Amino acid sequence: MERLLTQFPALTERHYSVKELAQMLRLSPAAVRRLFRDEPGVLRFGKEKRGHQREYMTLRIPASVAERVYRRSMCSGFGSRLDGGKFKSGI
Repeated sequence: MERLLTQFPALTERHYSVKELAQMLRLSPAAVRRLFRDEPGVLRFGKEKRGHQREYMTLRIPASVAERVYRRSMCSGFGSRLDGGKFKSGI
């Protein structure tokens, strides 16, 4: 087990759910899903969309990915990328 953890340090990193990040960033879960949907490093669990069926996908976002996206979004104007420029105060 120890060897596995040294080979894959991402296994020991904190991973956040969409709900947890939504609460931390004071955003809706839908906004968090849009923000991290195509981000490299995000773990995706579930079934891909087929035809007219709804896509069910669980995301787990590593802390390093969350920090990277947060920093990038702060530099480019966080509110302009989320909810059409409407974001909740208190970030």
